[in-house]
Amino acid sequence: MLRSRFTRTLLPSLLAGLVFACGGKEAANDDAASDPAADETQNDTDTAQSEAAPPAEPANVTSAPIAVEDIDRWSKGLEGELKAVKDAGAKLKEAKTSEDTLNAMMGAQEMNTVEAGASAAGLELERYRFVRSNLSSAAGYLAPEIGGVDPSTMPAEMREELKKGNETQLAQMADAVPAEVVAALKPRAVEMRKRDLELAGERLKAVGAVK
Repeated sequence: MLRSRFTRTLLPSLLAGLVFACGGKEAANDDAASDPAADETQNDTDTAQSEAAPPAEPANVTSAPIAVEDIDRWSKGLEGELKAVKDAGAKLKEAKTSEDTLNAMMGAQEMNTVEAGASAAGLELERYRFVRSNLSSAAGYLAPEIGGVDPSTMPAEMREELKKGNETQLAQMADAVPAEVVAALKPRAVEMRKRDLELAGERLKAVGAVK
């Protein structure tokens, strides 16, 4: 009798409570999903996280691959350095004191003419160093007869070995001096190699090492 009364009175109430609880949870989830304020808060969080993300690392322009246009920049840089060396040589001739002599001799050194070269080339100092060094090496491999042993005087076998060796060296420089730059430098290699060696010779003249 008591069990029957319990079933008739309490069980419906418990079931109703369970249904309400489940329905309440679903309604709460629906309300949260459609709440503009919740969406705005999430957007603000995403924006803050995006702004807090570290910026991408800038590209290293100093050691970026050399472009064809850099050949002309190197040429202008050589002119700038050559002028600086000759100016230092003129000052050496006019030196009155040992300090004047020392300053003039130091002025002809590479570490002091490279800034003039960079300025003439229109490049940052370290970028100019990179361009000058790599193009100078490439010109040497392309025109080994300038300032070195003339391949035409070698036996055919040695001449072929030298050619392959130089081609290998150029291939190993491809990250700095791409193939299209090598192709553009090739017809100017003799000229640029001579000017590069002229600059080295003028440095020696400027300090009185050679006449």
